[in-house]
Amino acid sequence: MQIKKVVNHGHTRWRVSTYVAGKRRQRFFSSKKLAVEWIKLLRVDENSGNFWSDISTEEQRDIILAYKLAASKGLSVYRCLLQTPARAELKPLPLSEAVLEYQEVIKQRSLRPASLKQTQLFLSLLADEFGNELVHCVTASLLEKWSQKRNWKRSTIDGVIAKIGPFFSWLVREEYIEKSPSSIIQRPINDDCAPPKIFSVEETVKLLTTALRLDPPYAKYFAIGLFAGVRPHEIERLKEKDISERYIEITAATAKCRKRRLVNVLPNLKEWLKVSPKTPLKNKRRRKLALTKAADISWSNDIMRHSYASYHLAHFCSADKTALEMGHRDTNMLFRHYRQLVTREAAEKFWAIMPQL
Repeated sequence: MQIKKVVNHGHTRWRVSTYVAGKRRQRFFSSKKLAVEWIKLLRVDENSGNFWSDISTEEQRDIILAYKLAASKGLSVYRCLLQTPARAELKPLPLSEAVLEYQEVIKQRSLRPASLKQTQLFLSLLADEFGNELVHCVTASLLEKWSQKRNWKRSTIDGVIAKIGPFFSWLVREEYIEKSPSSIIQRPINDDCAPPKIFSVEETVKLLTTALRLDPPYAKYFAIGLFAGVRPHEIERLKEKDISERYIEITAATAKCRKRRLVNVLPNLKEWLKVSPKTPLKNKRRRKLALTKAADISWSNDIMRHSYASYHLAHFCSADKTALEMGHRDTNMLFRHYRQLVTREAAEKFWAIMPQL
């Protein structure tokens, strides 16, 4: 065998001349290193010349690279392939059929009615869009285009992914797909850069005093939301035994994320808990609308919880403490979604709001 540096069609190449099965053969390589590697492999088996002559230069390069990678691990190419897990055969299934099958699965889970209804809604929208596609063909890119077509905001996209993500995880478990596309969706930059809306101290006083005068059970409801940061749905699930002079216990059955937590009852909340033995259970929406109108204040989503987080952080100066009271795993959620800048003076006034009986 001979290796010689030559110019072939205007390019510098390394030519290997040899005899294979009695016939003279020539091969050209882009580097001497690749030429030498080929010769080494050719010498391993004299009958391999026919194999090499039947494959492209690109394939030869891949084999050489595979050999080098295996050698770096102290393995032969053959051993390396044996240790590579075989790819599972994916079951072909149209997405519309997968959704129907998954619908039956989630009915057996102890989802809350509202959560089940919302999950079913988003799965229905998904089936309307991709019903005829095989599930393994629904990519993250397709899901991104779907959300763009519907002009969903970042907050809506987050909510949709939270509901359809478990569906794709189930598809992975059942070996219909290899990887969930929802886990790698590129989400748009948050389009809501404005700080969260909170009640001012004056608005808080107006809301609570109006409720105390017109609808005491709602005064208690507002106080728990404002001074304990408990979510509205969690307040509605509270039982009398969950509220003591020191703590409000949010049981796993009550909590949004099904994780138990204790919220400290601060002095002003302790007094507000006495204004009514119960919180409102009937006509909640109509009664709340009437009270906010009577108090002449505007309501926005999660405003009580945002107010609690902002005033609590300003008063206690501990993000860890505030996050713990709110049931967050860390402070990221607090700083990303819940905090509005509040002065220490305003916080002192907020936590001094007492019922005037």
